[in-house]
Amino acid sequence: MPTQIRETAAAEPHAPTAHVLAPAALSVPNKIVPALPPISKPVPLPHEAGIGLPGTTHVITVEYGEGGSESLVQIRQINLQTDRDLVTSDDIRHADGSLVIPPELHLDGVLATALAQANAVAPDGVPDMNTALGSGTTEIIEQIAARDALWAETGSPYANGSLPAPVPEGRIVDGVVGAPEPNVPVLTDSAPWRSEASVKTVEAGQTVEAELDLTKPTGGVATLAETGLNVQINAAAILDYNEAAGSMMVGGNYFYSRGIVQANVLVDNDHVDVAVSGQLSPTVQTSGNEVHNIAEFITHQSTIEVRGAAATPHWNIDVVQGDFYDVKSIVQFNGLDDNDRTVQAESGTYYNLGTGANQQLNLAEVSGLDRYDVIIIGGDYHRANWIYQYNVMVDPDYATLYSTGDAGDDTTVTTGFNNLVNRATIETVDAPGFKPMQDAHHDLMGLLAGGATVLQPSSDWQLYGGASGTLKMLYISGDYYDINTITQVNVMVDGDQSIQASAEAGTRQGVAAGGNSAVNDAYIGDPGLLSTSNYLGGAAYEEAMLIQVNIVTDSDTVTIHDTTTLVPELVAFAENATQHEPEPDCRPAPLQDPAQHDHLTSNILA
Repeated sequence: MPTQIRETAAAEPHAPTAHVLAPAALSVPNKIVPALPPISKPVPLPHEAGIGLPGTTHVITVEYGEGGSESLVQIRQINLQTDRDLVTSDDIRHADGSLVIPPELHLDGVLATALAQANAVAPDGVPDMNTALGSGTTEIIEQIAARDALWAETGSPYANGSLPAPVPEGRIVDGVVGAPEPNVPVLTDSAPWRSEASVKTVEAGQTVEAELDLTKPTGGVATLAETGLNVQINAAAILDYNEAAGSMMVGGNYFYSRGIVQANVLVDNDHVDVAVSGQLSPTVQTSGNEVHNIAEFITHQSTIEVRGAAATPHWNIDVVQGDFYDVKSIVQFNGLDDNDRTVQAESGTYYNLGTGANQQLNLAEVSGLDRYDVIIIGGDYHRANWIYQYNVMVDPDYATLYSTGDAGDDTTVTTGFNNLVNRATIETVDAPGFKPMQDAHHDLMGLLAGGATVLQPSSDWQLYGGASGTLKMLYISGDYYDINTITQVNVMVDGDQSIQASAEAGTRQGVAAGGNSAVNDAYIGDPGLLSTSNYLGGAAYEEAMLIQVNIVTDSDTVTIHDTTTLVPELVAFAENATQHEPEPDCRPAPLQDPAQHDHLTSNILA
């Protein structure tokens, strides 16, 4: 089988809130990051000028409490649907009188191969599709902790010691920076008998409705089958403002990994057999598939310089003994099994049969705002933002059509125009980096660890202070896990079989077996270091990874011939047709769809 591989690369400072958006909206979450409370340059209080001078009497009082709003949040949204339709016709029978019923397709092996191809996309050290789908918050924490430990030990988070190449700046479409917006097939591509003026679309770019004109072009006589046109959409957003502090001190190491893994796997091996009378030109479209990955890393640099902690007379400190967890995870899965079998004969009017057009939709948003002036971490800071997106579609369609009575020009078969798209954005706000911790910072961390209630201020702290006179701080004695992950998977099996026969003049025939859409749209907004007053006692480890892979297997067979040569399913119908006319000259040889050819390209971004 020829295979085409395109690898291209609020007032309440508490736990996150989760919102499941109304499906009726059919739109992706708003990606406009709400404005954060501004960090201003505090004006030194009158007594700050005396800090460090002989005779100063200014001290800072410290109040401790149990603190921090830890969160282990995971939303799992799963749609599973089996929709195997069977429609038969009394008019289409075998020679022995039994009904013509296409045998069921057995596609388990094809699907297993496609899923294995998707799983193979992620390199060692990065969860594959199955792992990402099955991981709860505990497993996610273990994965990040293990790779960070390896990172600190060997200098690489990967067992082979590799480091990813720098990710290009800007929007990347299938490995190309700044490429134009990809084409999106519309409903009238797959079903040209629909009225273009009535086509409606949603934000994700999917056509959802178009009206039929029941009087044109054949005077109200047609045999139509729409067995594809299925839609799967996952849309998710995480807005994480919990770590958007004025200053941060980390006693250990800082690990920050960002990654986007995107894969589309399409199997679209179609078989079309059309028998028409006369010198007629049926329309057969088995191509037109669009398979794309779109990714963007956006980093806004903050260069605000702040101070004033030494001049803030009262500190309220929330204390967490041990490790602290702020983990937000969204998992979305759509699974559709829609192998339809339809048999139709012309009945003198519009026979519009719709067995596809299923819709599956997951929408979710998680947000968190836990506002501190200063965060102090005694151990390591583990920060990670990862998006995993997979579309797997198996769509081998079979269409057999027979037409006499000068109907061949109105015979249309479309089995392509499938649309697989992954869109992902990770947007952050950060200062250029940490500064090394000074002796004054180590001393301060030791005093807070010991529970000191009175502090002698030091101008060397250079930490953000509150002009209100009170400083709100979070102190964690162990490690801090700040992890956001979104996993989105669409799996569709849509092997349709359609048989149509007509022996009447002026009859339109149409089969739309493709036109399926699978869309993943994900956004993570993660404001981090909002000022340059951030200090690190250990080493900083940072990486960004992008993997974009498209794997397309598209081997189609298209045969167009005259009515003197028929597949066995239609021989008896042709013999029993009420009208038998001599067949004029016609094309003697089958025609292959010239648009079908296979090619191989490879480009991985990591």
